[in-house]
Amino acid sequence: MSMAYQPKSYRKFLAGTVSAAVVASAIAPVASASFTDVAGSVHADDIATLVAKGYIKGYADGTFKPNKSLTRGEAAIIFSRILKDAGVTQKGAGFPDVPAEKAELAEAVAIVQAAGIMTGDEKGNFNPNANITREQMAKVVVEAFKLTKPAGHTTKVTDLDKAGAWARDYIQTLEANGVTKNTEFMPKQNVTRGQFASFVVRAMGVTKEVSAADITSVKLVDEKTLEVTFNGELKEVKKEDFAIQGVEIESVSIKAAAAAEAKTTVVVIKTKTALEEGKAYNVSYKGQTTDKAKVDVPVVTPKVESVSAINAKQIEVKFNKAVDTSTATNKSNYKIQRNADPSASTLATLDAGATVSVSEDGKTVTITTTSGVNTQFGVTAGTPFKFIVENVKDKTGKSVESYTTNLVVNDTVAPTLKEVKATAKTTTTRVTLVFSEPVQTSGAIAYVGGQAASVQAGSSPNEVVLTTAQTLEAGKTYDLTLLNFKDYANNFLQQNPTTTSFTVVGDVVAPTVQDVKVVRDNLIEVTFDKAMDVSTFAGHARVLDLNGIQRDGGITATVKPGTSGKTIRLALTATVPFNENGTFAGTLVLGDGIKDVNGNAKVATSHSVTIAKDTVRPTIVGTTYVPAGGQYAGNTYANGAVVVKFSEEVNVATSSDIKLITSNGVDVSASVISSHAVNGSDSTEVIVTLSTPLNTGTYTLRIGNDVVQDLSTQSNRNVAAVTTVNVGASSDTTKPAVNVSSPVVVAATNQTSGTTISFVMTDNIGLDLATVQNVNNYLLDGKPLPSGSYVTIAHGAGSTDSAATNITVTLNIPAKSITKDATYALNINNIKDKAGNIADPQVASVTLNDDVSPELKTATISSNGLLVLGFTEAVSNVGAGTLSDFQFTINGTDVAVVNNGNIVAFANGTGTDAGKYVVTFNAKVDAGADNNPLTTADNRLYLDVDNSGTFSAGDILVQTGTTTAVGTTTLDLNLLSSLKVKVVNNTTVTDTSTLANPIKVGTTITVK
Repeated sequence: MSMAYQPKSYRKFLAGTVSAAVVASAIAPVASASFTDVAGSVHADDIATLVAKGYIKGYADGTFKPNKSLTRGEAAIIFSRILKDAGVTQKGAGFPDVPAEKAELAEAVAIVQAAGIMTGDEKGNFNPNANITREQMAKVVVEAFKLTKPAGHTTKVTDLDKAGAWARDYIQTLEANGVTKNTEFMPKQNVTRGQFASFVVRAMGVTKEVSAADITSVKLVDEKTLEVTFNGELKEVKKEDFAIQGVEIESVSIKAAAAAEAKTTVVVIKTKTALEEGKAYNVSYKGQTTDKAKVDVPVVTPKVESVSAINAKQIEVKFNKAVDTSTATNKSNYKIQRNADPSASTLATLDAGATVSVSEDGKTVTITTTSGVNTQFGVTAGTPFKFIVENVKDKTGKSVESYTTNLVVNDTVAPTLKEVKATAKTTTTRVTLVFSEPVQTSGAIAYVGGQAASVQAGSSPNEVVLTTAQTLEAGKTYDLTLLNFKDYANNFLQQNPTTTSFTVVGDVVAPTVQDVKVVRDNLIEVTFDKAMDVSTFAGHARVLDLNGIQRDGGITATVKPGTSGKTIRLALTATVPFNENGTFAGTLVLGDGIKDVNGNAKVATSHSVTIAKDTVRPTIVGTTYVPAGGQYAGNTYANGAVVVKFSEEVNVATSSDIKLITSNGVDVSASVISSHAVNGSDSTEVIVTLSTPLNTGTYTLRIGNDVVQDLSTQSNRNVAAVTTVNVGASSDTTKPAVNVSSPVVVAATNQTSGTTISFVMTDNIGLDLATVQNVNNYLLDGKPLPSGSYVTIAHGAGSTDSAATNITVTLNIPAKSITKDATYALNINNIKDKAGNIADPQVASVTLNDDVSPELKTATISSNGLLVLGFTEAVSNVGAGTLSDFQFTINGTDVAVVNNGNIVAFANGTGTDAGKYVVTFNAKVDAGADNNPLTTADNRLYLDVDNSGTFSAGDILVQTGTTTAVGTTTLDLNLLSSLKVKVVNNTTVTDTSTLANPIKVGTTITVK
């Protein structure tokens, strides 16, 4: 007997249903088993529990025989019932010694075989009539219920040595889990039916400790979040129970929505460090892990997720990954193009006063224009324009895919006042207003405490600072009135004027140090919990050795950019005395003269610092070629440049030994290199500016010894090194040109000719024809080209299949694809050249003809009992031949088209039915078979299909005994039992387009 893999539903059953439902009944057994031989048995309650669940039964004579030895067949039947109760019905092949005619036994054996609970002997037999010994029973129960023995368990079983060696661990596992309670186990004796009932119920009641083996999956939510699913119940989790190699865990928690199924727990792991793309991680739980605890972090292509005009002044760009601040804040990487004038020359960039900010997580860029989006770009409010994002990189240096979208700025939402802030230690004259969006300060009026205050822009786009001549005291409340504040779409503040009050918050709390970090051997960064007054650090910050002697030579303090004044950089002007190991152990003292921006002095503190002498020379870690006319870090390089990135922050040293050598060994440095300089303060990059554009080819850039030095006390200079600069097609920055100023349009002339649109594309090195022929790069009115459209190319003068520098592109649109006569906007996007440069998006106006037939779309009975026919588009007026285009089936009878005129009349719909056909059915009423109105008869209402004037064999009877007057009447179609309408011809009904497309034949609608 052995235990193998169990189906998922069985494992889930054991983990949840058994322990929850069956144990409940074990605690309060149901005494439904009225066996004559069970009363007084120690197993009576457990027998009752299993009987109540239907898992075990007695004999026909009313006995249970609790002391009778259990057979393998009986055990198989009991376990099969448990499995079937859990929904497990999978069957194995069975055994030759289990006859099929014993249906219940055969099915039970097949089920437990498939579940791996019980297997056959070495001869392939099941032996259903053989008894089970207690040690064999121990193995089956332990493996069936996945019981485990705690580490360090000490057994009290006195006859364990009498059990087979293979069975001893199973017996101890039963003992550790309370399934067996006797110190004498009697392993070789047969297990009785009563004993087996107790063993099963106790095993079901074992609360299993969840382990790493119960992890069923690990899901990557984002770069710092994982969800680990356990097949089992965890009521609480601890951070120290989880580990991910190479990753620091910040927190763990149980997900609120984790109980989708019984006993399933989802644990959310938040990491301090981001998980790296392309790597696999294993989550361990309490020191153990499995293959199912593995998660792969996919490589994500950086891209723009969305662009939106969040108000009249700001545009928000959301990325799927954190972006590189340098390229993301480069204003030249954002452009707009007015759709009304789509030539490349109309591309506009952000003005000099515009600001670009990056969110803390690096995934959102907010562009704040100086005077409003529409004003800056000359776009009429409500008019769409194209917005282009290009040349942005993510944090790892990967290029973000260029992105183009249509935006409309039509801000009609009034700004609101979100917050009024004023803080002071004792007094202040400044009040900060925070609005829901940027507001104009020009013309705005503010009163603080009844006195006029000056209005100025704040430090962030949504802030305004009021300065008053009066002294505002901490703890006091003042009235505030705002008048004529408006956003950049000239929406006035809601309400205008706005009146409120605010209290000056007394800030008397001393700032505290949150972190001290040694950046290099002459620079320390200190982070506080509040914005600090950097001017107060002079003379109040010092570095002492262990003897209390000041060793910094004086400290210069500056605010670290992007930290809201909370992080201060302390630069040491002297070299600390390093020991023979190149380290200095000392103390950073921050005195009580240091204050925050409100004048609160911090409590003097000291912080242990260990400074290591920097003896590492800076090395080259990469180069970037900037082509002629290209931009880098906000600067344009007319002849190009080479950016050399070093391993640390550097300055240019006295030497200028930089050489550029061609693949032929020619030194062109003198004629090509004009200068080199560090790219800003505290930069790791040196930009080598070129005086002459480089020709296509491979160059060797040689940086000689001591060209740069790091910023440490040792001024370590670089070692000579060489690197490669490739200049070729990949370095070309000239965008392809798409000329759609005069597209050649051959509109459909009939329903079989189709439509073509042609225009010219050019590029200096050749177009990427895959992008040219990609129909997804062309849109009509913002929608994909009709299905079946394709692109063909003709090469112009000087252009070949391999060069593709001058081509005519033709969009071939299949016949019966254009649904309306109209002037469409043809948008062309994502056209690339062989270097990967993307052409500026283009839009052209093209006039196309509708070549799609109208279709019968609806057929309904109006409130006055008439038939109203609706179509997919407007159709021409009712004509004399309209009758021949439709066939009606009335009360199951097909009316011949030639007889339509006898019973129906068409008219154009009006009002809400405009553009539809209204069909009137004309019926007749006669008094009876003799057609004599003076005699008493059945008064028939009928449709005179053959127009004979009397009711005859070809007519359709609608009603007898009608009270309608004898003669012709308009038929209320609600009286019909059934009605269908079908389009059978297209001789008259057409749409209203240029081509007058005939109606589609074959459409049938069942009206009722």
